[in-house]
Amino acid sequence: MEITILTYGLYERHGDPICKSFRSPGYRVVQSVNGDNLLDIMRKTRPRLIVLGMPEPEGEEGLDQVRRIRAVNRDLPIVIISRESNEARATAAFRAGVDDYFKEPYRPEQLLNRLKDLLNIGCGAAAPPQYKTLPPGAELPLMIGESAVMQATRDYLRRAAATESTVLITGETGTGKELAAKMIHCHSGRAGRPMIAVNCAALPESLAESELFGYERGAFTGAQETHHGKFAQAGRSTIFLDEIGDMTLYIQAKILHAIEEKVIYPLGCKRPQPLDVRVVAATNRDLEQLVEEHYFRSDLYYRLNIARVHLPPLRERRGDIPALVRHGIEELNRRLKRRIKGVSSDVMEFLERYTWPGNVRELLNLLESTFINVPGDEIAYEDLPLRFRQQVARRQYYPESEERRVILTALMQTNWNKSRAARKLNWSRMTLYRKMARLKITETKPSQSFQHHDPL
Repeated sequence: MEITILTYGLYERHGDPICKSFRSPGYRVVQSVNGDNLLDIMRKTRPRLIVLGMPEPEGEEGLDQVRRIRAVNRDLPIVIISRESNEARATAAFRAGVDDYFKEPYRPEQLLNRLKDLLNIGCGAAAPPQYKTLPPGAELPLMIGESAVMQATRDYLRRAAATESTVLITGETGTGKELAAKMIHCHSGRAGRPMIAVNCAALPESLAESELFGYERGAFTGAQETHHGKFAQAGRSTIFLDEIGDMTLYIQAKILHAIEEKVIYPLGCKRPQPLDVRVVAATNRDLEQLVEEHYFRSDLYYRLNIARVHLPPLRERRGDIPALVRHGIEELNRRLKRRIKGVSSDVMEFLERYTWPGNVRELLNLLESTFINVPGDEIAYEDLPLRFRQQVARRQYYPESEERRVILTALMQTNWNKSRAARKLNWSRMTLYRKMARLKITETKPSQSFQHHDPL
């Protein structure tokens, strides 16, 4: 079956190298000179790849063509070659849907290698890439939650995974940024190789360059053998740069060069080494502010900020908490060989009201801590870790039944003096009155069955 490559806007200066490279039997290069009928030619020739030129410095014709192609075909690989470029234009190109972007001057062999990679040459003309499926025993990562924001987030992650664009994941600590990166990797064409994760905040400045890019034997004292850095280890796979906002400007420049030029220079190596990785970065910091304050390179920011996803904090999707609790308990039961059925209604009510500053990670860690001392098959409020309950008491977060008991205790200890009880609870008197009205607490002696308990 013949593989067709369709080009437009490249003219003779680009057409010849592509034609010469794919002159062998089984390939055909179709050069279009009329953008108006490009879609008609595409439908007739059914190309496996399209290469578009953007000759005009301010022209939008190339991006308009990308948008038209994407409207009828979301999966066809598209490569753009631009005579002049800047960060904003490159970002616009990737957001329009291109798979790669080259700026003149460029190395012809680099372009041709990328075209061959997009065509999956070596895997058979019609065969999918051999590394596209997950390794044996691997499971697709799950992002729990059916709220509208989580459904939209999952959909966007899958769309981003289908491209080769760099991805920037933002969100507070504990929202699941590494999980999102794994989801992108496992739904991409690079899923057959392990994703390489790097915690940028944990890399000492003196070791960052050698850890990321490697070094040759004898590059420095103690370098007794060659070391492959994280970028080399991620060859034909995905590298996840977590907490990218904590890297120094020097290392940021190195990362930018690696992404743009698709080469790395290990320490002590004088020749560039080709690089084929997909970059996913994440941060809990405000990169826009860091750029303004000159702590983060603007060109690297624009290069990363192509496909961007923000993970919402747990307090903004409280409806997902029951599903997260069920999933967490199921995982802990399997791992710890327990048979906990769930949490009491009081505990669930409390979990849904709590603000979760540590987000999903804090919730799952709380469940794991609770499993250590759970006496029965259901988690009650008293089973939650003491330190957590004390912290909750200081912040005045309680399930409704526990809040009622706390108020009654304060009222009993102050002989139902509302002002003193409010001070004891660190509330205003009006707050106490509102809560008493909501909980239907009236000034009567509690029943003898009420057991005195002072969590304050």
